[in-house]
Amino acid sequence: MDQAKYVNYIEKIVREELDNSYKRDKDLCTCDRCFQDIMTLTLNHLPPKYVASNIGHIMTMYNLTKDQLHAQVMVELLKAIEQVKRSPRH
Repeated sequence: MDQAKYVNYIEKIVREELDNSYKRDKDLCTCDRCFQDIMTLTLNHLPPKYVASNIGHIMTMYNLTKDQLHAQVMVELLKAIEQVKRSPRH
């Protein structure tokens, strides 16, 4: 059996939005520890959405728009950014 290839699409969205946050907020620490803390804090508060094919990707994109999951991602990401800014572990 071939090795399965699947991705948590929410992680992809969080990573993209965090990259955008780094561009907008020059006070946001870019060290690896802060990056990992923000990612894990955010992902731990969101439901995973795994996709294993291009069709899965398309359906997830449709559902992200329809279900306003993207807004939920942004809320959790901003909470995590503020928490890490208040108490960085580096």
